[in-house]
Amino acid sequence: MQAVRAALAAWQALRGWRRYGVAILLGVLLAGAQAPVSLWPLAFVAFVALLHLDADMATDAAAGRRSFFTQFAFAYGYFVAGHYWIGIAFFVDAEKYALLLPLPILGLPLVLAAFPATGVWLARLVAGQRRVLYFLLLPFGWLVGEWLRGHVATGFPWNLVGYIWGDWPAAMQLAALIGAQGLGLLTMLAASGFAIALLPIPRARFAVLLPLLFAAAMGLAALRMPAEIAMTPGVQLRLVQPSIVQTLKWRDDLRQQHLQQHVALSLQPAETPLTHVIWPETAIPYLLDEEVGLRMALGRLLAPGTVLVTGAPRREAVPDNPRSILIYNSIFAMGSDTEIVARYDKVHLVPFGEYLPFRSILKPLGLDALAAGAVDFSPGSDAAPIAIPGLPFARVLICYEAIFADESMQVLDGRVPAAGLLLNLTNDAWFGRSSGPYQHLVAARFRAVEQGLPLVRAANNGISAIVDPYGRITASLGLDAVGVVDGPLPAATVQRPFYARIGDTLLLVVAMVILVTAFVFTRKTRSH
Repeated sequence: MQAVRAALAAWQALRGWRRYGVAILLGVLLAGAQAPVSLWPLAFVAFVALLHLDADMATDAAAGRRSFFTQFAFAYGYFVAGHYWIGIAFFVDAEKYALLLPLPILGLPLVLAAFPATGVWLARLVAGQRRVLYFLLLPFGWLVGEWLRGHVATGFPWNLVGYIWGDWPAAMQLAALIGAQGLGLLTMLAASGFAIALLPIPRARFAVLLPLLFAAAMGLAALRMPAEIAMTPGVQLRLVQPSIVQTLKWRDDLRQQHLQQHVALSLQPAETPLTHVIWPETAIPYLLDEEVGLRMALGRLLAPGTVLVTGAPRREAVPDNPRSILIYNSIFAMGSDTEIVARYDKVHLVPFGEYLPFRSILKPLGLDALAAGAVDFSPGSDAAPIAIPGLPFARVLICYEAIFADESMQVLDGRVPAAGLLLNLTNDAWFGRSSGPYQHLVAARFRAVEQGLPLVRAANNGISAIVDPYGRITASLGLDAVGVVDGPLPAATVQRPFYARIGDTLLLVVAMVILVTAFVFTRKTRSH
């Protein structure tokens, strides 16, 4: 034990570039706990090592700055390693965007890292010189920072700490009670328990009760999973995955070929008669609602009673200015009679992807939106579930929308039907064979657990999947595979999960109450 304590003292004594370099490496280690590597023990190693690296509780200004930048460096390493795949999209039009590559890979993490680092810095201020209290408050500070990261400037809650359990459905069940954010909080508290147990103070070893309680909570939550899941009667799905390379997707001379590829995959023989054929986001490179001939051709290919659900762009004139056109990233449902029976326009657009913020300022500098180009997509106005014949009411999540827990939330007031399905259509081909599509699937699976709803996910290049309301994949097709996913639709849980009714509200209230209470307590004890 003496050797361990000596090593920890030397670890804590690191200064300058060595200290911040180590913090960055620990952040990279934490990224290894996320998909597709999914080595969740790395998260515990990373957080325990971080806590002891930042265990100096001196109250001078230099110590405070050192602590903030240690946490900032840790978060920066985590976001660089976990979000590098964003830069791959800049190679789709390399001639125009490749020189901007440092912005998403090295610049964006600078912004993202400020959120958890500030939250942890707040926890340190509250804890004062109490090291154990700081170790216990750090997860709450991180939680507050990460919640802000998911909401400020439209938010980007990618790779929440709780997502490290994305390949373990038994552990994911806690999300039905406290959401992915809450699961991340408990994970960090368990790591704090290990870190406290290594401190050279009396009774520190009893802190291992925290990870033991966490393990017990996961075990109890796992009991909610039934061995078998009921299926929705009369529904047989086919998800089409053509894996069209993004650099080729919008070439005028290939659009017809791409459409024919979707059709050919859809018409492959099926063991069970299909009721719904689902194509990915922007699968149809034409204005489906305006192309009557196209709808008639597609309708002739569908078996009677079969419904086609597909992504396609949509346009409409501005009522007060017919010369001004709005473009939407939309989802259409069309029957074999060629009638469009349901539509959803994407509400939460991707900044710099589907629209260019501050266009009047940034456009003259040579910037533009990657997907939208010279004309921005417009956000839809209605996120209510849509009625697709033969399916439960579907909450549609186009691509990016699936990473937002509150995008799937629904306040049941009797005016809008309750969703019975999460329908996620996406095009992850922007990010090639990287960790991005794997991480995207994990986030979407958590939405299923949080809401107690099945998830149907059709992705251009994968990973397409049918997921039950407990986060278990019942059928899937791997990244970049070309083919179809056939299967029945799992039924939703009988009762809505607790999280589906309250979201992150209670969790945030608890975190703030704990931080404020600790602050009052430490101020009182300092004054005596």
